[in-house]
Amino acid sequence: MARLSTKHVVLGLMIERPSYGYGLQQQVADRLGFLGLAESAVYKTIERLEADGWVEEVGEKEVGRTRRGAPRVLYRATPAGVEQFRTWMSEPSDRATVRDELHAKLALADSSDLPQLLSAAETQSRECIAELGSIQRPALAATDSGELPWPAVAGAMMDDFKARWLELLVDWLDEVCRLIEDRIERDGGPRPR
Repeated sequence: MARLSTKHVVLGLMIERPSYGYGLQQQVADRLGFLGLAESAVYKTIERLEADGWVEEVGEKEVGRTRRGAPRVLYRATPAGVEQFRTWMSEPSDRATVRDELHAKLALADSSDLPQLLSAAETQSRECIAELGSIQRPALAATDSGELPWPAVAGAMMDDFKARWLELLVDWLDEVCRLIEDRIERDGGPRPR
């Protein structure tokens, strides 16, 4: 199973403009918040990129230090880093493996667990519906009128994907709940309230 390349995400942001570690963390949070990268992960990624020769120090900022007291260091992508990023961009993306805690619960449940499992699936469905309602989802065709900058169009694509994924998950959860309810009725057990 392939995982998202944190190295390439951070490298791509450095190709846009040289950055400090904290600035990169902010850019990741602003543009790719769904990744949930910790600040320490960004700094470790910068260290790996530097070891690979894909980024280099441009210099220290004269004013300011990190929270740990170290000088703030400006990094930029090297030509080798740019080449590596372009290669990564041209490769097809691996499909993500679907992993959800509910899958494990379904696989491990026995008939006595079904009422609690039904309650958990119903709660998860409600949470997905609430999250779906919070996504601003413009029509994708309207976002590519040529008037919006590419990051805004890309952001709309990511929001659309997330909304479609949540819709699919809600449909699946509805079916799971129906099947569990049917099994509880067939087995004569009580339905949780």
